Amino acid sequence: MAGKYKCACCGNETITEPDFYEICPVCGWEDDGVQREDPDYKGGANQMSLNEAREAYRKGLPVQ
Repeated sequence: MAGKYKCACCGNETITEPDFYEICPVCGWEDDGVQREDPDYKGGANQMSLNEAREAYRKGLPVQ
C-alpha cells in the first residue's frame, strides 16, 4: 500500500489523504483531523475519542 498514510487508530497504511474523513477498511475509524490533534475529544466524526478507539481496537472490540 505504497503512498498511503497510517490510520490514526489501528496504524495500518490505509488512508489515501489525511483529514478527508476517509473510513479505514481495517478498523472502521473515520479519519478526523480534530480528533487526531486532540485524541481525548469525543463528538467529532466518531462516537469514541481516538484514545478510546485505539484501546477498543487493541482489545478486538468494535471502533465507533
